[in-house]
Amino acid sequence: MPGKTLLVLGSGPGIGVGVASTFAVRGFTHIALVSRDASRLKEDQGKVLDAIQERGYSCQVKTWACDLTDAGQLKKVLGEVEGFGDLECLLFNAARVAGKPPLEESVEAIRGDFELTSIALYNTAQWAIPLLKGKSGSDRSPSFFVTSTTSLWKEPVPALMSLSMVKSAQRAMVLSLHAHYGKDVHIALLSVGGVVSPDKINLTPQHISDRCWHLYKQPKDKWERDEMIDVAEGEQVG
Repeated sequence: MPGKTLLVLGSGPGIGVGVASTFAVRGFTHIALVSRDASRLKEDQGKVLDAIQERGYSCQVKTWACDLTDAGQLKKVLGEVEGFGDLECLLFNAARVAGKPPLEESVEAIRGDFELTSIALYNTAQWAIPLLKGKSGSDRSPSFFVTSTTSLWKEPVPALMSLSMVKSAQRAMVLSLHAHYGKDVHIALLSVGGVVSPDKINLTPQHISDRCWHLYKQPKDKWERDEMIDVAEGEQVG
């Protein structure tokens, strides 16, 4: 199947749309956007299409509404994405960025966070990595990226206890995958050190998307496992 496909799991108006738009105007021919929110997906699709048209590029953009914690739904969507285009790069960007302090967060919410950020990621990896391993050629850089944080995994924020927990587990999984499959697939963390906002310096969607593109374009012998994007000096994290 001709062309290159980017799959974004956890599409949204910040990193998801930013990365999708950046890859679409830099040569990718198929963009697959997946999120639970069907109405927002249409907005995301429109923003990516606007970026493509503004630059005069040609790229197909398709959306799928899916609850990533539903393994059956996820498997069905991934199968459809496989038929949509030739997977070249995947960005797993799904997380619940909210929470409560220790002992106030419910067990159900914590379990749901692990289902979303760890189990869904593992199910995705089982599908994607065998596909990506088969890519070869000088113009290929099969990539499996996961949006992470620069600090929560090692220095938890009490008000975000559950997110801190799952980001620690998620990092362990990604680095394990990197150690085992990293010679064939560029498996890496896109680690962002604060709240994404167009008003920031380093944490704007465009800057993060450019750094994701830089990660994707690294030569195979220089593949890094963690792209760290911290706040600018003197700027607040939140």
